[in-house]
Amino acid sequence: MEEPIKNKININEGIRIQEVHFCLLCDSEGILCYQGLRDRLFGAPGIWSFMRCPECGLVWLNPQPIFKDIVKLYKTYFTHSTDNHISKFARLRKLIRKSILATYLGYTELADSTSQKILGRILSLAGPIKEMVELGVMSLNGQKRGRLLDIGCGSAAFLAKMRELGWDGVGVDFDRKAIKVVRENFGLNIYEGTIEEANFSENEFDALTMNHVIEHLYDPITTLKECYRVLKSGGKLVITTPNIESLGARLFDGAWRGWEAPRHLHVFSPRTLRSCVERVGLRICKLRTTSRSAPFMWTESRFIRRNSTVLKGFPKKQCLWIRLGRLAFHVLEFGLTMFKNAGEEIVLVATK
Repeated sequence: MEEPIKNKININEGIRIQEVHFCLLCDSEGILCYQGLRDRLFGAPGIWSFMRCPECGLVWLNPQPIFKDIVKLYKTYFTHSTDNHISKFARLRKLIRKSILATYLGYTELADSTSQKILGRILSLAGPIKEMVELGVMSLNGQKRGRLLDIGCGSAAFLAKMRELGWDGVGVDFDRKAIKVVRENFGLNIYEGTIEEANFSENEFDALTMNHVIEHLYDPITTLKECYRVLKSGGKLVITTPNIESLGARLFDGAWRGWEAPRHLHVFSPRTLRSCVERVGLRICKLRTTSRSAPFMWTESRFIRRNSTVLKGFPKKQCLWIRLGRLAFHVLEFGLTMFKNAGEEIVLVATK
């Protein structure tokens, strides 16, 4: 759904923009919190700012690109290719993943032996490892497999994995280049456009996933209303999104990777995300933060703070102190998430 025209349209380095001064949730006038930001990740043009609501704390991009120009911000986005790199530890990682999925998340057919079941129980005690595997399937339990819709599916690597695990998955995405990648590599059923435009049937899906998608939406409330409509009674909606209250956001300030101007139009705290989801009638089952992406966020935020671009990627061989810094940041953040919502990502699970 296109965003409503709110104000006069201006030009920001070739991108048509409009000012958005009022909060989506409570209609309060925002306060400028960051300005002069450039895209150090994928090289999109423009100079951007963020505003924060003094009442509820929601953060949004201002100015915002108009909907018809949003495709210009995704020309070099990561969803336009598939990662075919095979790690030298791929076999070990596959064993760990299968063991935890079988014993902790209900994908029992993946356990080939009693020893693998025992390994899964042991590995499930290791918080960061279990978290990686669990979020790799967006917390969806194998005992409740059915029809799955991935909103903002990108390159559909997630849908391909879930199909292998027995889910009947379809996707929706507005990015034509990403959809082309999907059709060439996976042969999945993908709808081009938004979930509203796809016109799915009421009560059609057993599970909906939005993996780092809600922050890209002009009107998250409208999309969540459509999620409520197409979700079956008792079905699950799972959302992950950057957390503005994370350790990384506090440490790196305006250089935090989670801002990702100009593609992130709204950036959430656990409280503001809860408000959005509950407003449409969904019931929250789980709301927490995770340190899963802490090493990645630390590395990219460090590049941004040095005014470097991440577009060309990182050196394949990083010096020892950088690797130690990534590890230390991950350990510290994981410890903090036990007591407060300091993780880089918010994880929300809701039901109808």
